[in-house]
Amino acid sequence: MKKIFVLMPLVVLMVVGCGTSGRSYVETEMVETLEVELLPNTSKMFTYRLRWPEDHIPSHIRVERGGGDPRREFERGGVDVGRGTYERLLENTAFVVERAGYCREGFFELDRSISRYHLWVRGECKDGATAEDQKVFGVKQTLGPERWKER
Repeated sequence: MKKIFVLMPLVVLMVVGCGTSGRSYVETEMVETLEVELLPNTSKMFTYRLRWPEDHIPSHIRVERGGGDPRREFERGGVDVGRGTYERLLENTAFVVERAGYCREGFFELDRSISRYHLWVRGECKDGATAEDQKVFGVKQTLGPERWKER
């Protein structure tokens, strides 16, 4: 009987955990974009971004852009950056570039930045651009979530 009480919560956690898409930060107010660029040598470059809307960022964070007083008390918002943030960002990136039909064989991470209000990954697809890719994506454009949610 004790085994049932121990095993039941584990089974419930596994079912709930396996039933989610594994995507992070998409149920927030963050704006999700995929900037794509096809180079003449058929390289497919991209930048996946999650950005908090400018009007939701506390003014003291925007000091460089002429915003408020840096001595003001920190206002909550954005992403709590922690140990798992990088992994969750990479999972989101992999999901988006695959679902958008952009990287069919995975990607190489070239650079990244993680902050409370803006997360991004710059990468290059492992596969080269085809004639179909050139028709679908053009040379350079920014895609929104509707592009990878419709597939």
